[in-house]
Amino acid sequence: MLMLLPISARLSARQAIRPSSSKSLSFGRSLTLRSSSTAAAATASSATNNNANNNIFSIKLPTVAALVGASLLTGYCVGSVHTEQITEIQKDRALPKGERGCCSCDEEGSKEEATKLTESQTQLSTKLQKIVGTSHVHDGLHESSSTGKFLKGARLGYGKALCIVQPGTLEQAIKCLQAIVDAGCVVVPQGSNTGLTGGSVPRNDTEDTRPSVVLSMKRLDAHFPIDDGKRVVCLAGVGISTLASSISNWFPDRESHSILGSTFLNPTTAAGVAFGSGGTLMRKGPARTDRALYCKVSRNKWGENTVEVVNTLGIEGLQDSDFQEHSGENPVQKLDVYANDVRQGYRRTMAKSSKTGLQIKASDTDYQEKVCQYTKDVSRHNSDTTGEDCNRSEGKVLILATVHDTFRAPSKKRMFWVSFPDMETTAAFRREVCLDNPADLPISCEYLDRD
Repeated sequence: MLMLLPISARLSARQAIRPSSSKSLSFGRSLTLRSSSTAAAATASSATNNNANNNIFSIKLPTVAALVGASLLTGYCVGSVHTEQITEIQKDRALPKGERGCCSCDEEGSKEEATKLTESQTQLSTKLQKIVGTSHVHDGLHESSSTGKFLKGARLGYGKALCIVQPGTLEQAIKCLQAIVDAGCVVVPQGSNTGLTGGSVPRNDTEDTRPSVVLSMKRLDAHFPIDDGKRVVCLAGVGISTLASSISNWFPDRESHSILGSTFLNPTTAAGVAFGSGGTLMRKGPARTDRALYCKVSRNKWGENTVEVVNTLGIEGLQDSDFQEHSGENPVQKLDVYANDVRQGYRRTMAKSSKTGLQIKASDTDYQEKVCQYTKDVSRHNSDTTGEDCNRSEGKVLILATVHDTFRAPSKKRMFWVSFPDMETTAAFRREVCLDNPADLPISCEYLDRD
């Protein structure tokens, strides 16, 4: 047991502990420790003298308890006063939250709660339930075990939404988008919600006071090869890790585009196109494709927001020209049927690119040449929006499906860690070794500083 005593009491206690000639230690009258039974033969007169001397310095147990209690009470009072002073000092201080605040809605009086909903916004959840089913629409204003994964990014970002909807088909996704737009809400397209950028969760700190609706595309995860494996079709919810595994099983000598450090998080292929991921890939370039099926919202002459479906997939039997107007059939419905068969495990004849589709890029085929050029123009930048609107769209359009090139897998791989004493040497190595020949580029290249 550890006992805390005031200084004077500890001094008296140390003085009261005295060794005797019989190898015993005596603490006043209350405690005697003896090292052997021979000490019991001490004379009565010696014992009397020892007790008389010890009585001068001894402390009775009630006194010790009182001193300890007083010491603890004094310490508690002092500590309480100190805590109150610290609280008063820090009352007006705003401490950082440890993550980017752009996607946080922790502030008091969030805009969703402060904004009065219109009648169409109040009825939106019911309308969406009729499209996708009750089990695939969730309340986004209150975080729970079932809604947290949609409102909070795995890495960063957090916000609230009017509701969360999960379409199961492409046609459902288009109808949901139209319903959300008709209600005057902000559409937040979402894939795996990895939180790598924080861009797939609601943002409640903007000047836009409209309620947000999370449109989760994760259920649309069908994918299949075309053109004898040279290309692959991905619905918007397919993860890059899932795709890499499938291509490895289908065609062991080929691989998908996004073999990245973030692959283990399984972000979607659509997110890669929307955010231009994969800049470290020297041979393949960043993720992009001009062959896609996507929706964009435009305003007609009556001021109404309408959803337009853009089809540049370039697949035989799925082109707009393959369907007669007012026939009741369209590429979206036919792709839904094909994707459902693939999901159910039915074997279908492998689709092929149309002649028009073969002329459209399904990857950044010019990147190898561009990245090796040393001109005043930047070879790669985050705001590169060339090509179809789906590239670097960042949620401005809703991607439904994309076509991507596959690549011949290297037979061997080696990794080199190279350090440099200064930036000048680093730049020279990059120019003279890494980017010297477009036909002989490293698979990927990353920069790391000392931090």
